[in-house]
Amino acid sequence: MQIRSRLTYQFTYLVSAILFVSYLIIYIFSQQNYKENFYSRLRQKANTAAELLVNVNQVDSKLLRIIDRANRDILFRENIMAYDTCNERIYRSNDTISFHIDVNRVKEVRRKKEVRFAHEDIEILGTVFATPEGRIVVFAGAVDQYSAENAKDLKNILIALFLLFVFIVVISGWFFAGRAVNPISEVIKQVDQLSPKRLEERLESSDSEDEIGKMVSTINRLLERIENAFKLQKTFIANVSHELKNPLTKISSQLEVSLLKERAAEDYKETIASVLEDTQELAAITESLLELNKISVSDYQAGFQIIRIDEIIWEARSLTQKLNSHYKVSIDTSFMPDDEEELMIRGDEKLILTAIKNLMENACKFSPKHCAFVGLRVYHNTINIRVKNEGKGIPKSDLPFIFQPFFRGENTASSKGYGIGLSLVERIIHLHNGSIQVQSNPNEWTEFTMSLPQTKP
Repeated sequence: MQIRSRLTYQFTYLVSAILFVSYLIIYIFSQQNYKENFYSRLRQKANTAAELLVNVNQVDSKLLRIIDRANRDILFRENIMAYDTCNERIYRSNDTISFHIDVNRVKEVRRKKEVRFAHEDIEILGTVFATPEGRIVVFAGAVDQYSAENAKDLKNILIALFLLFVFIVVISGWFFAGRAVNPISEVIKQVDQLSPKRLEERLESSDSEDEIGKMVSTINRLLERIENAFKLQKTFIANVSHELKNPLTKISSQLEVSLLKERAAEDYKETIASVLEDTQELAAITESLLELNKISVSDYQAGFQIIRIDEIIWEARSLTQKLNSHYKVSIDTSFMPDDEEELMIRGDEKLILTAIKNLMENACKFSPKHCAFVGLRVYHNTINIRVKNEGKGIPKSDLPFIFQPFFRGENTASSKGYGIGLSLVERIIHLHNGSIQVQSNPNEWTEFTMSLPQTKP
């Protein structure tokens, strides 16, 4: 069911329920009002008859009957009966209409002063009238034809109004629901026109403050992330293709040259050695890709343990300096806390070691003096590890992309690498609920800062 139809139905149900309850209340109170008016007339007639019968000496029961018959304000099947202090009937206005009144009923009226009851279709009111000789009881009864006719007319009017208003509500509800969902329809049309080739386009909304405007803003942010993801994917594919193409082209070229003519055994050995080196480069690239994918899909956190970060830093320093005899890593221990419990984190030791070692290796590799400076400091339950070097630095235009896989800036063109290390470092840090930032001053220094949550055993 469409939203427009659902809104129309819900609006119609709500208003119809309100109208039904309102009209029902009106009908019930009107019925009660009609009934009270009818009994008020019976009471008035009973009092009038009793007063004429008792207080006016010249009026006897026969004359009172004549007066009642001459009265134009007479109810349908009206009859008035009076009983004296001895519970004997002294007056009846209509001999053709009778309703049985026994002594117990008369005594009940004397006790309660007023009683209402029905005899067949006749509504009867019994009341007490005080006289100097004592209290007499008067019963006035009639058929409430007027109230029934008025109630029937009122019911017909209310039903007609209910149906009319429900029809109006359906039409107006359909119209206003259409206006309410029209912006959503416009958004749907705009989304339908989007395609992978037109991800740079964004949705438009007439009102950015309402819920639809906020939904459009959310979709636009989603489109922006999708666009960035597509761009990263294209960049990743282009970089991977480039990195894999170079060793494959070298392997293919060397083998083709070797097959052109017969060569000496030494030449074949050199070719094989060169091809082996290129194959190892391909294997290294593949291994890096597998490691990068493993960090993305594996659930390492289930096997995290409490580890000391300072021990990992020293081990990473040792491994980095073994890679190249010219590499030198200096560790600043002046801000290290004395309490070893403040150096504990929850994580995977091998992954943290890989991340810190990659940062140290990069710092040494891109420093003219092949030196890296490492510092550790605990601040607000967070362990900050700083890795800094002096050298060319990173251009500001490259800073937003350095953690993308296979991205290599202009300053790294002369250095061997695949552009995977920093991407691997970022994913390891995020896996440990940490963060990493980079600052650089071109031609002076570059500094990476890892922040990891402290865990006390």
